[in-house]
Amino acid sequence: MATLLGPGATVAPGPTATPAGAALIVDSGAQPFTSVDTVSFSGTLRTRVYSADPGNPFGATGLTFTFLLTNNGPDALERLVTINYGGYLTDVGVNLALVPGALPIAVDRSANGKVVGWDYTGGPGIGPGGNSTLLVIHTDATQFVPATNSVINGSVAVVPSFGPLPIPEPASMGLAGIALLGLVARRRSN
Repeated sequence: MATLLGPGATVAPGPTATPAGAALIVDSGAQPFTSVDTVSFSGTLRTRVYSADPGNPFGATGLTFTFLLTNNGPDALERLVTINYGGYLTDVGVNLALVPGALPIAVDRSANGKVVGWDYTGGPGIGPGGNSTLLVIHTDATQFVPATNSVINGSVAVVPSFGPLPIPEPASMGLAGIALLGLVARRRSN
């Protein structure tokens, strides 16, 4: 069973059968990446988004995101960072039965909830020629957008992916409301 991951928490991901029985919405294909120093590592990240996932504890309308990370080397990969989870419920798991591969030691979430990180540090990481197991994030999000995720090992690479539609912060909503009131006041004065 996957594991609930709240803002500021760190957990060990539980097993999940996802995406068994889920409806595939979009598949990024294997997106290539290379570390910014161009010598530490390269590989691919494949992201898929599903709906109607029977394994999603947040219901059939909640989206499920899966990630498969491969490493071409030469150095091991230590972390995958995914974004846009602020304001959403998240439940994380791995599907080792479907995709055998390296298991993360832990999964953490930033204090504001926006970032979910899959951590391989302190272990062998994902070695050259290896891959992660299938990494799964169940959410209560109902919409997704293109996102840019990061792969880290001391150097960093960014890679196109998908994530939930970001929820506007209260301050942004307040500014939008003030702007709307200003527009209405201006139209009335004209």
